[in-house]
This record gives sequence, structure tokens and C-alpha cells, in this order.
Amino acid sequence: MNNEGSFWIDEEEGVLIIKDIDGVEDKFIIEDELFIDENTYLILVPEEMVVDEEAEAFVLKLVSDGDEEYLSVVDDEAEFEMVKAEYMSGK
Repeated sequence: MNNEGSFWIDEEEGVLIIKDIDGVEDKFIIEDELFIDENTYLILVPEEMVVDEEAEAFVLKLVSDGDEEYLSVVDDEAEFEMVKAEYMSGK
């Protein structure tokens, strides 16, 4: 049995959909997509939080491993600050 979820991007709607191992889907609005040092980062806001002006966005890194792609949380503080600075410079 596959112990991983799956994800896909609805480019027309600008939404990332993540399906967990139980089949539950969560939708996230893609606030921005950044390309830094040959890496792709997604700035995401949970769909249900979009109407909240104070909603916090978070960063996921899109990682390619051969033919597979997966999402990774940006845990490294220096990497997070680099992405944050790039995002804020485009605002």
C-alpha cells in the first residue's frame, strides 16, 4: 500500500490540491511561485483562509527526483528567509 499522498496543481484556478493517504483533499491558493537557484517554491494560503487579511502564508519547495515530484516543507531558516526576501521584493 502506498503510504504517501498525492498532489496536483490546477493552473487555471491557481490552486494546489493535496490528497492525503486517506483520500482527504486540501486546497491551497498559490499566492506566488518563485524560481530561485534552480528550485521552485510555492507560497500558499489555505483556501478557507483566503478571505482573512491576516492569514499566514507558508512555503513549500517542489522537488524533482527523477520522474517523480514531491513537496517539501522548507525547514531550513536561511532558505526560508531567502525565499521570504525574494517574495517580499516582488510585492
